[in-house]
Amino acid sequence: MRLKQLGRIGTAGGLTVAAVGASIVFTPSMASADSTWECYGKQVKRCATVWWDDEADTYRARAKITDVAGGGNYTVKVNDVKLLRFNGTRTLTVKSAKDDDGWHRTQDLAGTSSVNPCRWPTNSFQVQAKFTWKKQGGTASTKTWRPEMGWGHACN
Repeated sequence: MRLKQLGRIGTAGGLTVAAVGASIVFTPSMASADSTWECYGKQVKRCATVWWDDEADTYRARAKITDVAGGGNYTVKVNDVKLLRFNGTRTLTVKSAKDDDGWHRTQDLAGTSSVNPCRWPTNSFQVQAKFTWKKQGGTASTKTWRPEMGWGHACN
């Protein structure tokens, strides 16, 4: 079954509960790996997305953490990245990647392997990751986070 790309569908709001009152955004997918990062944080920017590979018709979860210039000069790492799917009732892990490659001076990027989203054509997908940052000689701060955004495609 080949994925027919009609456009990326994003839903804002918690998808771990029924998407009642969630807004739906339709945006055309222009090119390979054309995904929107959802980010938060001021001194340490934590970002995640469900990455669409247009050429392979696949999804993967990606996450990155960046020590922002002029911020607190943190070392950073991101790991335990998960591609989740919401089946209308509950959220399930489709793929995960530990990515324990250690601390980085400015930025770390991690991601899961790819899946064909048409295997679950009526589901939406989310990303979740564990972000960790610390100042030199300081105690590490950790936050497991997923954007309040879901991604889906129309399959034929």
